Amino acid sequence: MLTAVVLLVTLPATASAHAQLVSSAPKPDDALGTAPGVVVLEFSQALNPRLSAAGVTDPAHHRWPGSVTTGEEIRIPMATNVQGVYSVDWVTVSVSDGHRVAGSFRFGVGVSAAELAGTGAARSDPQAVDVLVGVVRWVEALALLLLVGQLLVTRLAARPPGLAWVRPRFLSASLALSAGLVVVWAEATIASGGHSLSAYAGYFGSGLSEAARPLRIAFEALALITVMRRRPRLPLWVAGALACLAASGHAADLDPGAYGIALNAVHLAAAGVWAGGVAALALTRPPDGWRSPEARLLLTRFSPPALAAFAVTVAAGALQAAGQLGSLSAFVQTGYGAVLLAKIVLVGLMLPLSLIAWRLRRLHLRAEAGIAAAVVAAAALLAAFPLPPTAAARQAAAAATAASPAGLPQPGQVTLGGNAGSVLVGLTLEPGQPGSNRVMVYLFPLQGANAAGALVANLTANGTTRPLTGCGSTCREATLSLSGDDELEVDVLGPAGGRATFTLPSLPAPSGDALISGMQSAMHGLRSYAASETLSSGIGSIHSEYASQAPDRSRWTVEQTSQTVSIGTTQYTREAQDQPWSKQTGLPPLTIPSFVWDYFQPLTNARVVGQTTVDGAAATGVAAFGSRSGTAIWFTFWIDGDGLVRRVDMHAPGHFMTDHYVRFNAPEDITAPPVGAS
Repeated sequence: MLTAVVLLVTLPATASAHAQLVSSAPKPDDALGTAPGVVVLEFSQALNPRLSAAGVTDPAHHRWPGSVTTGEEIRIPMATNVQGVYSVDWVTVSVSDGHRVAGSFRFGVGVSAAELAGTGAARSDPQAVDVLVGVVRWVEALALLLLVGQLLVTRLAARPPGLAWVRPRFLSASLALSAGLVVVWAEATIASGGHSLSAYAGYFGSGLSEAARPLRIAFEALALITVMRRRPRLPLWVAGALACLAASGHAADLDPGAYGIALNAVHLAAAGVWAGGVAALALTRPPDGWRSPEARLLLTRFSPPALAAFAVTVAAGALQAAGQLGSLSAFVQTGYGAVLLAKIVLVGLMLPLSLIAWRLRRLHLRAEAGIAAAVVAAAALLAAFPLPPTAAARQAAAAATAASPAGLPQPGQVTLGGNAGSVLVGLTLEPGQPGSNRVMVYLFPLQGANAAGALVANLTANGTTRPLTGCGSTCREATLSLSGDDELEVDVLGPAGGRATFTLPSLPAPSGDALISGMQSAMHGLRSYAASETLSSGIGSIHSEYASQAPDRSRWTVEQTSQTVSIGTTQYTREAQDQPWSKQTGLPPLTIPSFVWDYFQPLTNARVVGQTTVDGAAATGVAAFGSRSGTAIWFTFWIDGDGLVRRVDMHAPGHFMTDHYVRFNAPEDITAPPVGAS
């Protein structure tokens, strides 16, 4: 029965930690007005960059791939704005424990939030194969623990007076090697996604945890050879296998990693002395039974090391659980914690029965074997669940996906958006009056806020160039004397940079709030409209044409090639003009009319920035700022005398878009195309 207890205590040391998704931008179920220029996924552990990847499938069934950009982050750049439901999927392999996790969620563009709700919850559930591998992994661990126990019992029996009837056969050495081979092969194959030598090399060469796996097999093989040839070095090889087992899990997740691995190794060794010793005794048959004087002498010798090892096992297990679960709330808020809590309750009920049995020197081997089998089954289930991310991991991931507040406009300031190459550039004036102004420049590269700190930028005004000084990781600043109608140029140096040019309005710039309010009423009163859209990431661009008809019909053509027609909950797509149409039903319907800026309300800092003619119509320019989930968005609207938007420029991270609106309330004939026809 005590063997079953050790399975619970050692469980946090050998179950899979996994690299779990802890935050994303956009979030699951987000309803957006425009597709993000980049989808950001933050995970709880450092990722193997060769074996971890993610992608987004847009409503036109085009897949946008992503890759690891920093230790715990995957970024997926996109250059599309097709309306509908987007699917995000990922596969991660943790550097710490080498385990593979797959997951997915969905978000929508131009889709009603109410209709989308509940469709996009992120998942990274344990699969059946995880449970099977977990069962074999625990067979391997139990075999190694039994070897430790048999070595201890043999040493105790050799003390004077010797107990010649104690002759362990160490048959579990073959079981440990067999199970270890299956576990290492299965973990490497699942994580690498194949059987190629290059895939295995990418897995085993990616970190200490992965490298410890084949080394563990080597120690187990040496242990089996030693048993077969009756050589004296068995304790050395078993100790090596246990040390590699400790390094093969997620023990290195504790800080520092060497402490976590050492703690886990001590934990496993103590468990082998205690629980492995109990199992070894259960497999031993005293000639005159366990009530005989010689049998009681062996039990007397075993008790002191067993009690000490039990205390060490419990203490080390508690330290590991505290470091890995992070908080008591994880016991009730996560699947892993719930199963672990159930096991604690079960063992708490079992322990008094076990103590009574040992005190009376009555061993019920069949009952103990049945309980041990049940605990092994539960342990396999628990090993399939990932550990919950700690509070520190969740906070770090949330901070990584949030935009830095430094340099972002405050209410009342004049602010304009642009881009220098693939770098989003926001320019803010304070106080926005003629004379001396603090000019703040916000920089946000595709690689995220962490990469912004390395960017160098210069500002040119009135023919004079000066370096911008830092005011935060994403913020640069300078002080200039401005009169209004000045032209400023921001040069971001480096291969991803370029030049952003800003023409300032007359200062002080009049408020544009009334124009924005009137524009919203006019645009949302439309029954139909069409638009021509150019979308750029700063590296390349795509052109799209679309028409929309209230309440839920839209037609998109991208680069005069792929087409998408959405009518209610049904969507039709084809890859090219000569390709057949495919049909998908049961999707959230689009909301028509709806516009990109609707999803970044309330718009702030609205200022009139000039007058021009757009498509033959006189238009007033209004610059405004929007933000959602920490994502900064700059808009410039060109609004005609009827309050209709003739053109809107949008600047968001990796997403620089210009839309020209035409055919207001003109007849549109958006009908279902024939499925299967070109």
